[in-house]
Amino acid sequence: MTIPGLDVADGDKQAKIKLGDMVHGPALDGLSAMSRDYLLAMAQDNGPSATGDIAKRLERDLGYANVYRTQLIKEDIIYQSSYGYVDFKLPYLRDYLREHGAYHQMRKNLSGSE
Repeated sequence: MTIPGLDVADGDKQAKIKLGDMVHGPALDGLSAMSRDYLLAMAQDNGPSATGDIAKRLERDLGYANVYRTQLIKEDIIYQSSYGYVDFKLPYLRDYLREHGAYHQMRKNLSGSE
């Protein structure tokens, strides 16, 4: 028996998984541990993130955090959505980070980088 809408939901879920595997994962692999931490701090918000809040979550001053903000903007992963706010440029990256954030954090801890 087929449940109406289930095929669409499954297709959407599979498309997001492929997007994560083919776009999000490789994009994050090329970043420094601190840049990934910056993105993980952003993923805690449901919309654009205040740069000051991100710095607090990272337990860093705003100037230090802005180095990584600038790098991520240059890498085309985030963008300045309004003054003092950034948001993800890659579709569904927030969702991906929420699902895989522990993996990326664990990689950082095991490598001992940054």
